[in-house]
Amino acid sequence: MRKVLFLLAAMLCSMAMSAQLLGNSDLTLQHAPYALKNFTSHKGQSTRLMTPARANLGENQMIMGHYDTDDYATDGLGITSLPGTISIGTILTPDELAMFQGGQIVKFRVALSASTTVSRVFVVPVSPSGNYGLTTAWNCSVNSVGWNEITLSTPYEINLDANYSLMIGFDYRQTSSNYPISAVEVGDIYPSYILYNGSWQNVGLDTYGNLGVQCIVESENYPDYNVGVSELYVRNYTKLGEDVYYVFASRNLGVANSIPAETCTYDILIDGEVMATISNPRELTNTKTDFDGYIPSAGLTPGRHTMTIRVNTLFGEPVENPASTNKEFMLFENGFDRQMHLIEQFTSTYCTYCPLGNSMLSILTSMRDDIAWVGIHGNMQSGNDPMSTVQGDTIMAYQGADSYPSGSFDRSTGWEDDVNIVTGLGYYEQYHQEVAAAVSEFFDYLAEAPSFATININSTYDAGTRQAVITIDGEITPDFDEMMGADSKLTVYITEDGITARQLNQGTWVSNYVHNGVFRVALNSAMGNNLSRNANTYKNEFTYTIPNSWNAEKLNVVAFISRPLANGATGVYTDMYVNQANKRKLGEFDEPSVLRGDVDLSGTVNIADVTALIDILLSGAEAPAEAECNLDEAVNIADVTALIDYLLSGVWPD
Repeated sequence: MRKVLFLLAAMLCSMAMSAQLLGNSDLTLQHAPYALKNFTSHKGQSTRLMTPARANLGENQMIMGHYDTDDYATDGLGITSLPGTISIGTILTPDELAMFQGGQIVKFRVALSASTTVSRVFVVPVSPSGNYGLTTAWNCSVNSVGWNEITLSTPYEINLDANYSLMIGFDYRQTSSNYPISAVEVGDIYPSYILYNGSWQNVGLDTYGNLGVQCIVESENYPDYNVGVSELYVRNYTKLGEDVYYVFASRNLGVANSIPAETCTYDILIDGEVMATISNPRELTNTKTDFDGYIPSAGLTPGRHTMTIRVNTLFGEPVENPASTNKEFMLFENGFDRQMHLIEQFTSTYCTYCPLGNSMLSILTSMRDDIAWVGIHGNMQSGNDPMSTVQGDTIMAYQGADSYPSGSFDRSTGWEDDVNIVTGLGYYEQYHQEVAAAVSEFFDYLAEAPSFATININSTYDAGTRQAVITIDGEITPDFDEMMGADSKLTVYITEDGITARQLNQGTWVSNYVHNGVFRVALNSAMGNNLSRNANTYKNEFTYTIPNSWNAEKLNVVAFISRPLANGATGVYTDMYVNQANKRKLGEFDEPSVLRGDVDLSGTVNIADVTALIDILLSGAEAPAEAECNLDEAVNIADVTALIDYLLSGVWPD
């Protein structure tokens, strides 16, 4: 299955929101209001925007940019807090520039979502160490919605030193109320920068997509045929014995119109070994085409593997320096069902559109009973939220949240798993039902992968001392370290329902707005805690004194197991996903954890449990729940057989 980034390009778009960049409050990125987009979302189909470029290209001309199609955003963005002329650009990497070296830029293409004046286009070389070189610029005057083409009076020769990058960009007129910046979710997404106080600063546009700027490059060195592969998708987790599904995109990067079907072959490799060779069933044009298939997992071992797609031959001849793309995936043997899914909502009482996010999430929680919804509050330039916390600010910053209302869903980036984990939540009210359905579908998709631990929450509260004792325990699979990583974290939040505080709502202050699921504290650390493990179980205990200002009767305990939050500090958003979550009211108890096969209650399953089970059957003693090994609701000799089979194979019978 391949789907585009969750909610940003798959279905709907966020409406105008008061979006505050965490890095610099002057660089306030705002979204223009817009409506529902077309939605396609089922297995085996991609919903990527891929409008072929309509630029009038000569035989020796090609488009250079992060993407080379005619896609642009009809719903634009603007830095409305910074009116005036703004220089904005994006940086093309050495790999993107490689085929254009020796050519010359003869035209620029600039996409606008709303009419404004583009007065200049420019290029800036960027050294491997990140130093910016001299700017070469050309004056112009274009303002059309959509793509604007600017012919350069003097072409720019692309003769960059090794490993140099090239910024391409333009100057445009920003007002306090226009939204001309186009950002589209096409191809790999790269940051964009504005010139601010004499230096280039990341404006956070990569949350929405690639900046709408391209160059037309003329060269005598373009090949007619050049097969490219990209965007390999492999499901993160596949059960051992099942086929591994993959999808990848291929296209002709040369100047010829197309490569005929069945004239190109690709090797499918796992861990460097060729597992299959396939040909292109359809012609390859300059527009990306998806190919998919299955590779048997028989003969592979549990654990981490790498699939590689590599071009093999073209027109029957081996390809020199063939293009390739790869993706890691996991094969697992054992797992648990999902208990709950985690939503971390980023909101503020000073955010005028945040109630729209609350409304949509309320619909979602009415549709499902497996949601742990946490509202993390933050401040804005216009005022301080009384429910904001230092820990909440840390959680937002490390997840890459740069606007309100927004949120993350199991801290997962989406169906393609390659961009940010935070997405906007300020949708028009008439689309809330549809957005909630899309989020629900996303959670169902995530639940197709197993969890590698369970979470039981047990807590007590002493009203006299206001002391809460919270115990989190559960099972972990024998291969937990391989599947999730030994550095995975248990995080425990306390949240509070029913807090009445004023809230800005579409320009009007509501004095008695009710806030639920408000983040109060992360026990021990916002970064999470190491699991206190004993073989295939764990147990962590926390003691916390509830502040007098909190209503203990309305407190919740939210616990989840995830990859470490800290990775987000460096912009790595694909490795913070939540694998299991649970939620209980403070003072509630889960059923005691049962480790299947742990008959002697030692915390691990081994041959001693076989002896203990036989002793129980011979003596007639009461059997613990752990002795029910084959799940037939009776303890007898069949459980001994199931236990022995498990010890020999590592797999429990279904």
